[in-house]
Amino acid sequence: MNAELISSYHGVLCVACREPIPVSARVSSLREKLECGEIEAPRTFAARCKRCEHENIYSISEVEDFQGEPRRRSVRARAAIA
Repeated sequence: MNAELISSYHGVLCVACREPIPVSARVSSLREKLECGEIEAPRTFAARCKRCEHENIYSISEVEDFQGEPRRRSVRARAAIA
């Protein structure tokens, strides 16, 4: 029997386009601290969507588990500053 590995990550939904935004391991650990009742942990963080580039403030309680791989940031050509 083949066991398939299903990857998952923690993230929040973008308020502009509803695309999942992956969060760092630090934010994930803050979620765990809040669930355990450690009240000194920060309760909000800023995140930028990799799809629409919209940035917003999110609550730690909004962090969810998502299946699959997180979206990679699209590479845009940038003008060289001389």
